[in-house]
Amino acid sequence: MALLEAPLGPPLILGEVLLDCFPDGVVLGGAALNVAWNLKGLGLDPLLISRIGQDEAAEQVLRALRRQGLRLEGLQRDPAHPTGQVQVTLDREGIPTFAILPEQAYDFIELDPAVLRAFQPSLLYRGSLAARQESAHRHFQEAILALGCPVFLDLNLRDPWWHPGPIREMLRTCTWLKLNQAELEQVVQLEGIPGGEVVEQGQLLRAQLGLKGLFLTLGAAGAFLFTAERVYRAEAVPALRLVDTVGAGDGFSAVAILGLLRRWPEAVLLQRAVEFAAAICGVAGGAPQDPEFYCPFRQRWGLSPSP
Repeated sequence: MALLEAPLGPPLILGEVLLDCFPDGVVLGGAALNVAWNLKGLGLDPLLISRIGQDEAAEQVLRALRRQGLRLEGLQRDPAHPTGQVQVTLDREGIPTFAILPEQAYDFIELDPAVLRAFQPSLLYRGSLAARQESAHRHFQEAILALGCPVFLDLNLRDPWWHPGPIREMLRTCTWLKLNQAELEQVVQLEGIPGGEVVEQGQLLRAQLGLKGLFLTLGAAGAFLFTAERVYRAEAVPALRLVDTVGAGDGFSAVAILGLLRRWPEAVLLQRAVEFAAAICGVAGGAPQDPEFYCPFRQRWGLSPSP
C-alpha cells in the first residue's frame, strides 16, 4: 500500500537555513536546507520556507540557492537577527558535535496558511530545531493544523534546545516520523513505552501515535521502516569515502520524501534512502555542491525533473 495517495503541488520544506562552520571552512547547512537542496538535486521542485538575516552570510546563502535552482519565494529576510550559524567539530570518525547559537533568523519564521495552501502542497517537511522557542512552536502548530496537509517530522533533539511538551505535540501532528536510535530512546520514555528491543519499541511507538510510517535510522547498522502492515529493514551501505556524517540523516529524509511522492514500494524507498545517506558521508556537509553528485542516483532510479 502506498504511503502517500495523492500528491498535488510541491513539498514544503520548513526549518532552519544556516552556515555550518567547520574548523577548516564554512558550508551550507541546516536540516531544512539540506532536505530541500537534495530534493532539488534529485529532480523535485520543493519550496523552502525559512528565514535569513540581512548580512553577508545571507548573501552567501542566496547565491548558493540560486545556483542550485531552488525557488526563493519562501525565504524571508529578518532585519534584526543574523543568518543562522552552527559551530561544528568532528571526532576521528567524522561524527559531529554542534554548538548551536541562540536568537538566529530561523527562530522567527512566519507562516501564513492561506498563502501556503495556494501551492496545494503534497507534503510538509519539518524538523524540531526551528521550533525551539515556545512562540515559534505555538505559531508552527497553529499554522500546520490550519494548512491541513500531511506532515513528515524529522526530529533533531539537540540539547538544550528541546522540551518534552512541545515534542509530544509535534509527534501528534505528524503523518510520518523519522528519528535515530538515540532519539527513539528519548521519545519512548516521553511516551511511556516500556523498554525492549528496537523493533518492538518502533512498532509500539508507531501504533501509539497512529503514524502511517516511522523511519528509524541506525547509522552503520542501516534503517527500519515501520508501517501498520509490516516492518521493513534495510542493511547499511558502506560509505566509499568518509568525509563526515553531517547531513546524512537529512539526505535519508530527502529520499524518503521523494519515495513517498513517487510512490516507490516501501522496501525500495528504504534501501535507496540508506544508499543516498551513505553517499552524503563522502562530501563535506549535507548539501553537495557538484551537480554531478546526483547523476548516478537519477539514472539508476529513473528520475527526471517534475513538470
